[in-house]
Amino acid sequence: MLRQEIKQTDRMSKESKKEETVREIISVKNLYKLYRVGDSVVRALDGVSFSVYEGEFCAIVGTSGSGKSTLLNMLAGLEKPTRGEVIVAGKHIEQMKENELVKFRGENVGFIFQSFHLMGTMNALENVALPLTFRGEPRKERIKKADRMLDLVSLEKHKKHLPNQLSGGQQQRVSVARALVNDPKIIFADEPTGALDINTGKTILKLLSDMCKKNGITVVVITHNQAISAMGDKVIKIKNGIVDSVVINDNPVSVDEIDW
Repeated sequence: MLRQEIKQTDRMSKESKKEETVREIISVKNLYKLYRVGDSVVRALDGVSFSVYEGEFCAIVGTSGSGKSTLLNMLAGLEKPTRGEVIVAGKHIEQMKENELVKFRGENVGFIFQSFHLMGTMNALENVALPLTFRGEPRKERIKKADRMLDLVSLEKHKKHLPNQLSGGQQQRVSVARALVNDPKIIFADEPTGALDINTGKTILKLLSDMCKKNGITVVVITHNQAISAMGDKVIKIKNGIVDSVVINDNPVSVDEIDW
């Protein structure tokens, strides 16, 4: 059953009750992102506020140009807001310097992209180990962790394959393994099924759902696909740079129930 949070007071009441048992891991407060185009000002984000809690599967839904990708960049610290607050894992990331953001992302965040973003000259194992390289972990430990993550996404037989030797679905599973290898608190997934067929897309979504339910990782999925949003514990609809609605989903559907 879906419950749309129409009244601000109702939403605050429900969120405060939830906070008694589950910690807030993302808090966005009065967020603006303005761009100047010629003599005009484009409001990519126009006063956005919401919260996400630990272990939630949160879907941020919107059409192309709605502001959802800009919002993801704000949440990940890839862009600075014009004004407003972005608090992730207790840290005001909008105030961080670039070197602090790099360290913070390496310790707290995993990314999954529509276009995979794998290094073409590295095999699957090396691609998955890459975030650990940036953290300065010893090679033996990096390979051990990467190997375990590839087993987790059922790529045991493809660890030495280069990206161009893998199917699209296999490449996305490598990117999921890479997102998980640093044991993140949060995974940001930007249109993770956009370049995949339905069955392969469902495989990726099941992996993300399992990580959320079994490991308590917070998953934030950016998507234009309304069917995928039905999996979410929370669904945030972005329209013209504002939060059009926040919906609490009491009974998220399973991957097998998605009809797209």
